[in-house]
Amino acid sequence: MKNFLLSPHKRLLIKIIPHHTESIYKIEISHLHLAVTALCTALLCIALMVSHVGAVHAAEAKVQTLQRMDAQQKKQLADISKQTQSIWKRLKLLQQNEKEIRTLTGIGAKKTPAKATMLITPQRAGMQPQSHAARVGVSARTVSPLWSAFAQWLTGGREGGPISFASESEQLAALNVQLNHVWVEESLLKSQAKSAADARLAAVQAHQRYLDAIPSMWPTQGYVSSGFGYRSYPDSEFHPGVDITNDYGSPVYATASGTVVSADWDGGYGYKVVLDHGNGYVTWYGHNSRMLVSAGQTVHKGQEIAEIGATGFATGPHCHYEILLWSKPIDPTPFLDGIPAQVAAQ
Repeated sequence: MKNFLLSPHKRLLIKIIPHHTESIYKIEISHLHLAVTALCTALLCIALMVSHVGAVHAAEAKVQTLQRMDAQQKKQLADISKQTQSIWKRLKLLQQNEKEIRTLTGIGAKKTPAKATMLITPQRAGMQPQSHAARVGVSARTVSPLWSAFAQWLTGGREGGPISFASESEQLAALNVQLNHVWVEESLLKSQAKSAADARLAAVQAHQRYLDAIPSMWPTQGYVSSGFGYRSYPDSEFHPGVDITNDYGSPVYATASGTVVSADWDGGYGYKVVLDHGNGYVTWYGHNSRMLVSAGQTVHKGQEIAEIGATGFATGPHCHYEILLWSKPIDPTPFLDGIPAQVAAQ
């Protein structure tokens, strides 16, 4: 071989003699050219072989990667399926809670589409079951695929069947429809519940204001020294209120919420405070030594408005307490320990 390569002057002669022609073709190739050609051919074959082996290894690696990805996607799909089932259960529970809230709050249930009714209670629709829908009482011809998918899930058919991206996409689409519906219903329910709560709160507050505006407590501590009606001491006359004896300077309280009509001297009543409660009731507090409110002022029930005294025509420190209903004096005694039952009933 060495002698072959080192003999470039040696040549190979190739003659080509075609049939039926007088011309003869000659090709001369030196041994060096022939060796270079053979070497290049061998290198090309080796390169092609190496490339093929690399491609095979790359394909095998790609197949393994795809297999791992496929296994991972199957696991993710199974997880998504479980999450979808969990959300369906929570969605159904949320709808039940919404119905209970509407019942408890007295908010009328909003009319829902027939499909939504068939979704939860398909048996009520009176439909004839067919094929798989027979197990849930839903007609396969009248219910959309979304609701049919959910009906199948309710009966457990979904768990037994194969899980695929197509089925999960259908489930997620149905879930998205229901979630949007629930979100709208929840917003409406919150708004209605807030309105109902505000109305009830306003009613409670109004009722409380009504109760607070009815005299229903003692104007001061002590004891009744002179009651309502005719009396012979200190004068023989009709006594339009009650006298409650207490120590000089003791507090006098408003027996109900109202507005101060007057807080001034009034002859035999001495320093007198008059409160108008805005519901036909007016209260008087007489013989005070000191007044703590002025005309036009708003006072609340239990607020201190004066101090016990003996001003005016009085034999000792006490509070002359009167209740007038539509300008006529009534006996304050039933109102000292709370609102009388007949008044509360009205």
